[in-house]
Amino acid sequence: MTKTKNPAAPAQAGSAKQILLILGIVAVYFIILLLPTPGGLSEEGKKAIAFMVCVMLTWMTQIFPLHVSSVLFLFLIPILKLNSPAEVATKFAGDTIFFMFASFLLAIALETSGLANRLALKMSAMSKGNPKTLILLIMTATALVSCVISNVPCCAAFLPIVLTLCKKNNCLRGSSNFGKAAIIGVIYASMFANGTPAGTPINIAGLSLLEEYTGLTISFGGFSLFGMIISIVSVPVLWLILMLVFPPEFKKLAGMEEYKKELAELGPMSGQEIKYLVVTVLMLAMWFTDKYHGLSTTATTVIFGAAYFLPGVGLLKFDDIKGKIEWDIIIMTGATIAFGATMASTGAAKWLADISLMPFANASPIFIMLLVSAVSMLSHLLIPSCPAAVAVMVPVLAAFSQQSGINAMLLFLPLIYTISNSWLLPFADPLPMMCWPEKYFSTKDFFKAGILAHAANTVIVVVTVMLIGKPLGYI
Repeated sequence: MTKTKNPAAPAQAGSAKQILLILGIVAVYFIILLLPTPGGLSEEGKKAIAFMVCVMLTWMTQIFPLHVSSVLFLFLIPILKLNSPAEVATKFAGDTIFFMFASFLLAIALETSGLANRLALKMSAMSKGNPKTLILLIMTATALVSCVISNVPCCAAFLPIVLTLCKKNNCLRGSSNFGKAAIIGVIYASMFANGTPAGTPINIAGLSLLEEYTGLTISFGGFSLFGMIISIVSVPVLWLILMLVFPPEFKKLAGMEEYKKELAELGPMSGQEIKYLVVTVLMLAMWFTDKYHGLSTTATTVIFGAAYFLPGVGLLKFDDIKGKIEWDIIIMTGATIAFGATMASTGAAKWLADISLMPFANASPIFIMLLVSAVSMLSHLLIPSCPAAVAVMVPVLAAFSQQSGINAMLLFLPLIYTISNSWLLPFADPLPMMCWPEKYFSTKDFFKAGILAHAANTVIVVVTVMLIGKPLGYI
């Protein structure tokens, strides 16, 4: 007699595994609490570290959806008496999550205006059929757009363009070097979003945390001067690395005549495209003049994001944004800032600075910046979230600065210009995870290119900070 399979068996096995993982994470929390408290660390600080370890394990194992676990841990902070409910709410509902929301509006409007499609066709035509040139153009365009639109929505806007090109050129998933280089190139250019503070919520969060923990500020223009120099140098360097690691398998792109025909059929820029450009230019002008009018980058972005819905502008309607805003990433980002604040208020951040950085307090400035950049890079292997990494590391670096007397900017600038770049594992940040399901690159592919990209980026950042930081009075 043939045995029939029980369809409920896989679900039951999954539920059992989930329960075991939850019990294991809870056990880890209590095991850490039972360990002897190291010198210099308070009981509250040890509890905060145990809490953060559980947060990271929960995210890595994905027992719950990211936004669900983020909200759960937010409510656990006051229950565990690590911070007050009011303080948790204040940190969660800061500028960063509102900036992220507005950034998604900017990206969606770019698509609905038709400008994204025109840009894709224009890049294809400019490449003259050369696949290497096209990848460089895509990376350059992505990096430029990412100066205005946050990294996640920027990647979401350019990924379909690359996927269309891969399809037209019959690129095989997992084996096409063109597919690997083009998609990883979009990830790099989107994540390397430091041309302006608006390039990523990490910049907004980092600048806010810098002012909160050190009292220091950087203007929009000052930050952008560093960022633009780093971006201009880094994009071609990262492109060269990708061409070295993944040389395209064909010499000529297919469908070039079709692209040219589609571009010609578009004709001159439409009214919607012009409206988008006008609104964006006005927003840029407000960003760069922040010290005169006093509006924060977030406030300006929200105002102009709302302007897309105005009568006479009409770039967005409610139906346009339904299902297109990544609420899980927004919620997770706000939660991680609250987690980082808990690490600081309990003394855990100061203790981590003592044991990890104080031994190097007398080292040369260049060594310290290289060390911070290396820690920033490796932090993604332990903290699978850029917002979480910056929320934890800024208080740690601020504590180190106060104890050692080292200029806080010397620590902050290398951190903020490298922390967004999670290029070692595709599971260490939501942005590469967005591209992972397309199956064009493997974990090995991502790491192979990423280790070289990180090394190059670190050198570029440190050299830039040393060359222009002092003349600008930041270090």
